[in-house]
Amino acid sequence: MNEIEEKLFKALEEVICTKGMRIVNINISNSSSSPSIKVIIDAARGISIDDCSFTSRLADDLIKINGYFDDYDIEVSSPGINRQLFSVNDFILYKGFIVKIKLKSAISNQKNFIGKIREIDAGNIKLELDDSEITIDFKNIKKANIQEI
Repeated sequence: MNEIEEKLFKALEEVICTKGMRIVNINISNSSSSPSIKVIIDAARGISIDDCSFTSRLADDLIKINGYFDDYDIEVSSPGINRQLFSVNDFILYKGFIVKIKLKSAISNQKNFIGKIREIDAGNIKLELDDSEITIDFKNIKKANIQEI
């Protein structure tokens, strides 16, 4: 995350956590003239349109107050059914789920794995495959998504 994404993440998280939600990810496109800001939120109870609307208004206020951008688009959504896992904490939260992982660097000449999240320890993700297990360093994960059951 860049500096603005981190500041916005922390400020939003501080408020929305009081409503039982959490920020999953914030991404600001590289377009400096009119950036696109995407905020993904989640909650154990699920996310409603009202939750997205509340978070969007809050993010809009924070962006204006801090003078981050003059012209921008903002989109707030839930992670969806095949949600992306962005952090080690996401892996902990979804332990036992089937996940598809794409790696930055191959392990045994393979960059794509589908398996069940078995264990998370010190930034290492242990994945149960069909007939074996593999341990993946979180830093080597390019993208990870929960798979529909």
